[in-house]
Amino acid sequence: MTDAVLDANKTDTESVPRKRNAERTRKAILAAALKEFAQAGFAGARIEKIVKAAKCNIRMLYHYFGDKKGLYMAVLESAYMDLRAREAELKIDFDKPLEGFLELQRFTFDYFEKNPRFEGLLRNENLQHGKFASQSRVVTETAFPLRHTMERLIESGQKQGVFGPNLDPVQIYVTIAAMSRFHLANGYSLSATLDTDMTASEWRRARLDHALALLEGYLTRGAR
Repeated sequence: MTDAVLDANKTDTESVPRKRNAERTRKAILAAALKEFAQAGFAGARIEKIVKAAKCNIRMLYHYFGDKKGLYMAVLESAYMDLRAREAELKIDFDKPLEGFLELQRFTFDYFEKNPRFEGLLRNENLQHGKFASQSRVVTETAFPLRHTMERLIESGQKQGVFGPNLDPVQIYVTIAAMSRFHLANGYSLSATLDTDMTASEWRRARLDHALALLEGYLTRGAR
């Protein structure tokens, strides 16, 4: 074997750890940035805190993401892609449309509860009137499969006579998301106002049951 081939093989072997290290660094930056942006918003987030938490230098952050805006957009898109990827794993049976929607409600309710940083990111993004989300094709395009799934469920349910008429997938998903998020985004103030601990696991189980009953009632009203 020639020296040139040996050198080439050595270079290929060495490139694998470098790629792995680079991917780990990128993921560490994204994780640290998600926490910082979720807590402080875009304007309040500090790059210095992000690189310290990610245990990397600032040059690496700018190498991967360009600038603060590029990093924020990467965090936002990554968060949405994770949500949509988890949604895509749901075993939806289009022959059982009501159960399909109820499963989507269960998933969404559970996802927001287990991912408070995503909830914080959305809250801060809406304080900016969706400035970055509206610029992202990823945010919009990754929702296409979800909308298609809901349209198929509606069609199946109406053909079977399980669902009522005039169902809008956008309205339905906004309702699902609202019933999954509102008690989290406003939990402290509502708990104080209504003298009810909305962080209690028993209350949240009851809240999910309530959400499922409301969704079922809406979908099936006027069914033949």
